[in-house]
Amino acid sequence: MQVQRLTPFLVLLLLLSCSKKPPAKESLNPMDRVDSKRVEPVHFLHKTFLVKKSVLFEFAVPPHSVIPRLHGTFTSFVRRPGEDDVSDESADVDFILMNPEQYQDFLATNGKGTALYTVDPTHDHEVEFLLPPTKDETDKYYIVFRNSAGGAALKYVRADFTLGFGY
Repeated sequence: MQVQRLTPFLVLLLLLSCSKKPPAKESLNPMDRVDSKRVEPVHFLHKTFLVKKSVLFEFAVPPHSVIPRLHGTFTSFVRRPGEDDVSDESADVDFILMNPEQYQDFLATNGKGTALYTVDPTHDHEVEFLLPPTKDETDKYYIVFRNSAGGAALKYVRADFTLGFGY
């Protein structure tokens, strides 16, 4: 008799234990989110080009980039008929990295002003520069290769630059 009384109670207990609701999803503030997916590097400059006066390259850092990093190398050289390419002081160029405000100032002052990063005239250099994190907007940057005073009037630059994300 006692088993018959307990049976409905056991069935009810079993049903209640099986019908648990999944835990409520926690709502997150979209401003506090961290995107954990791995962002692939952007190879934005990989070429050889002629520099008479200056050559400009623009690149963009995507929104929500926590550790954007510019990495690259460049070598400048002079081509002389009947000789191999010459990469010495006669091929020196300036390297200038600027944000939009600095670039506008660069244009307005005919190449003077401030920059995020500059390199004294050289014909061979490696660049490693951490850029500021971005928020909700894309940030633009400008690289200028400028023909340095002295040396050859026409110089070539072989450049390879990547925008990475992280250390």
